[in-house]
Amino acid sequence: MNNTPIITQFNITADSSQFMLAIDGQTKTYNNDKAGKRQAIIDGLQTIDCLIADEDRYLPNDAAQQVVAAIMQPDGIPTKKAYQTICDVTARACAHLGYGDALDLAPPLVSFAQRGSYRKQYPPLKQESVQDVLETADISREKPQKEIMAEIVWNRMAWEIYDRSLTGVGAAERDLIKQQTSSIIEEIGWESLMRGRTLYYIQPIAPDLERMKEEVEAEIVEAEGMPLDYVHLKRRLNIAAYGRHFYRATLAPALEACLQTQLMAAGYAGDPVDGSYNPLPIALPADATDQLQQLLQTMPLRQTKEGHVILFQELLHQMQERFALPALSEWQAEELVTEGVLAEVLRQNGYESALYPMQSSVFVPVLEGNGDASLIIRKEVRIENDVARMIRLAKGFPVYTPTVVLDTENANIVYLQMVGYKQAVRANWAALAAKKTCWIKGESVYLDGMKEHIALRSSLPCGWVDHILIHKQASIREMNPEEPFFLLDDGKQPIPPLFYAMLNRCLSVPLLPAWTAYLWENGRSENLITLMNDGKGQGFAAWRGLPDPEKWQALVQEGLRSQQIRF
Repeated sequence: MNNTPIITQFNITADSSQFMLAIDGQTKTYNNDKAGKRQAIIDGLQTIDCLIADEDRYLPNDAAQQVVAAIMQPDGIPTKKAYQTICDVTARACAHLGYGDALDLAPPLVSFAQRGSYRKQYPPLKQESVQDVLETADISREKPQKEIMAEIVWNRMAWEIYDRSLTGVGAAERDLIKQQTSSIIEEIGWESLMRGRTLYYIQPIAPDLERMKEEVEAEIVEAEGMPLDYVHLKRRLNIAAYGRHFYRATLAPALEACLQTQLMAAGYAGDPVDGSYNPLPIALPADATDQLQQLLQTMPLRQTKEGHVILFQELLHQMQERFALPALSEWQAEELVTEGVLAEVLRQNGYESALYPMQSSVFVPVLEGNGDASLIIRKEVRIENDVARMIRLAKGFPVYTPTVVLDTENANIVYLQMVGYKQAVRANWAALAAKKTCWIKGESVYLDGMKEHIALRSSLPCGWVDHILIHKQASIREMNPEEPFFLLDDGKQPIPPLFYAMLNRCLSVPLLPAWTAYLWENGRSENLITLMNDGKGQGFAAWRGLPDPEKWQALVQEGLRSQQIRF
């Protein structure tokens, strides 16, 4: 019996775009391309009579090859390579129809006349079989998803269908297993993911959003207005939503969206900053700057051993009454001082925009009724006026120093006043100018003579003398405009009195006195003006100014552009 279909025609149209093929008397037209020939081969293979043996269906391999050859090489097979191509295409086409590798059948399974090469037809993959393997997938340690290596699924399917491992079946069969598995994976809602060179099948795990919301609410209540740590919160929310923690740096999109909604409803920012979700800034009215300026003028100053300070609780109480503020957490209170309108007003009035703890015993008199430290706001410039302070640069000759301002970075003197008996003052003066290291207030000082300084000498009615040494860069008359200058500050005004005059002398950029506050604030933010010695000084503190024409000019231009200053 001849099982090979009779191909009686293979005609190509004049424009070579199509061909007509007559298989067993039935004529069909196909596109003359790869897809058209593939379809013609499939149609041809399906007309071949199959052999039934032991309830299995077998396709004659020789007949299948003749069909492929008649369509791909109708004029004959010219080379060995072309023949191998016919064999490979036959294997893939047969696998597409469910037939396996070619094998030899012989009696007693088939009759002597039917012996030969056949391809056994195997059933397609079952969705249930694929799902059974997927049920064994592990949960990822990084993301809320189940995952399994695709090769594990393919190998199980190869054993189920062909009773061999994946490596034991032919390439065509392997490709068919992969194709059918991918189709089933997509149908049941799984996804494919390449990780390096390995393909995984994954399925996201649905979160328990209600439990997650309850956890967010509990975290917000427990925080009591403090920032929420993102890493801690992520761990807690994953456990609530999925029953376990994952090591991935971000939350799943569904959880992130839900979290942001709850945070914003509770008064938190929806995005983390430096690893934390922070409460939103306290809202103040539009005229808060003017009101805070007035409030600071009426705030009582508390005397301490380190100078006058403002008790933060007193300031906060006044602000809560004036602006109807809610109760604030410790973090919110600190943010109120360090950021925003209040911080700006504090700096404008010569205060530090920061909170410091201070023990009750440091207050003068001792602060009653508060055993713990109190939060205070202190002046940036903290002046000591110790009239009994003395130095002894010359052995046996102590003198009083009502004013001492040092440039500790350069072991130099900005301002030094010596008061005492003439002989004692002269001895200390000489020791200071002797080109050797001296120690003042625990800091080393070395003067190369008095070339960088000017000296003022006077006699007092009591017979004592008063000698003052001033660095030339602290004197508006003697300063070199091209070098850094010093601003002496007695702490009585927010801006040192000589700031505008000395800066104006340093720069060729035209300045106006009305710009003083703008130049001071922005010069400090750009580190063109820096506070020396942490703001401390005996009689005076000092600032260092940099005469950088380009940076100062840029500040002026930006101020004019933004209309913060005007001509």
